[in-house]
Amino acid sequence: MKKILVPMILLVAVLGCKEIKKTTISGTVTNGGSPVSGAIVLLLESDLLTAGMSLGNGTITNSEGKYEIIRVETGTYYIPAIKDENGNWKYDKDTDMFGWYGEGDTLTGLTIPAPVAVTEGNDLTGIDIDTLYVVP
Repeated sequence: MKKILVPMILLVAVLGCKEIKKTTISGTVTNGGSPVSGAIVLLLESDLLTAGMSLGNGTITNSEGKYEIIRVETGTYYIPAIKDENGNWKYDKDTDMFGWYGEGDTLTGLTIPAPVAVTEGNDLTGIDIDTLYVVP
């Protein structure tokens, strides 16, 4: 009985396991052409940043300003980078610099946030943020 039971358990375990497809988003955060080290890059469902929002659900850029977010679920996201100047892990609009992935507006010079569509298993590269702002 044990000879049949062990292979059956293994077969059920293998067939029951769903393959985990990993979707990765990666890019670089710069400001004025210089890499931004230690910026927090987030995935948001809207293009709104609110004062006091937690910054604990993102990734942090390395010394070259590069970031990578792994195991991203299918969906549409907006991607901001925030330089948490006071290290409190909350967005403070008077002190923290922020920027969006998106297109520059020719009239205002500000970046207009662009949504990023993630599909399962299709990695996105070059999701770069090139300008950070402080809102007075």
